[in-house]
Amino acid sequence: MLPTIQIKDNFLNEKDFKVISSNIDKIIYAPMTNPDNFGFRHNFERSPENEWFFTKIKKQFFPGVNLKAIESSYHLRHNTKKVLSHTDSADYNFILYLKGDELIYNGTGFYHKNNLNTYLGFVKNRALFFDGKNNTHTDLQALGESSPRYTINIFYKYI
Repeated sequence: MLPTIQIKDNFLNEKDFKVISSNIDKIIYAPMTNPDNFGFRHNFERSPENEWFFTKIKKQFFPGVNLKAIESSYHLRHNTKKVLSHTDSADYNFILYLKGDELIYNGTGFYHKNNLNTYLGFVKNRALFFDGKNNTHTDLQALGESSPRYTINIFYKYI
């Protein structure tokens, strides 16, 4: 059984972080399909050149557990309108914070018994790995001071 929420600061070394985040200002983002998401996405395709990144995630967060990445993308979000609490259809969610102001409300919140009770602030190079299917969560941007934030999100399913 995997922990419900895992956090790893300084997930990547400086060189690898630069490789992963080097294109975030250059790529073209498309609006999310749900207009209430207040965000934009750019697919992050798994390839031989970035396989090291997926391997690192597995070693850090779910060694010995068979999960398959089913969707991966860069996200750009600045949701100042409303709290978007939700669960995911995927079993697990990986988020790596890439660029944004290091503020509590740029981060991610988790619910317990329908109450938002855990705030994980935005810190560059902080990785979150959590059970997205059974953990109601939200970005925190609509609750206070925030800025646009860039992340990589990868969704996993049991295989």
